[in-house]
Amino acid sequence: MRKGLLLLLLFVIGLPVMARQAGEQERNKQIARSFFEEVLDQGRFDQYAASHATDFVAHGGDHEATLAEDIAAAKEERKALPDMKVSVNQILAERDLVAVYWTVSGTNTGAGMGFPATGRKIKIGGMTLFRFKAGKICEEWSAWNMLSVMQQAGLYPPPQQPAPRPNQ
Repeated sequence: MRKGLLLLLLFVIGLPVMARQAGEQERNKQIARSFFEEVLDQGRFDQYAASHATDFVAHGGDHEATLAEDIAAAKEERKALPDMKVSVNQILAERDLVAVYWTVSGTNTGAGMGFPATGRKIKIGGMTLFRFKAGKICEEWSAWNMLSVMQQAGLYPPPQQPAPRPNQ
């Protein structure tokens, strides 16, 4: 009986903590969605600071980008794909992390991202993992297939199909 009462007491005490965490996760998901749909999709780069911490770090393969570098990279993407559309497909949150599965599409009509304008349509999916601190994005890890982007832009040859084998 005592064990049951103790467990019930712990559960009741823990409810506000669980509710606060769930509320923070929902707020963080909304900030992430807003960043993709309002800042990136609409090219409103002046709104970056509303969702990102000043000491933000974007973790890359060989480089850790600052907030200013991340904004510059987003502007380069928009320059290469002036009609860029960004769609949020799925968002998941746990603790202080938010994962976003997204799709970007557009036409490469401008030089940007180190690419010349090719006039080709590009569509790519990717994932971004954000870490939040005090309601702001403080870290980011993103993954997408740059080879596919280059192939769609006509800047890298598509993979060759193997020759059909004769029936034996």
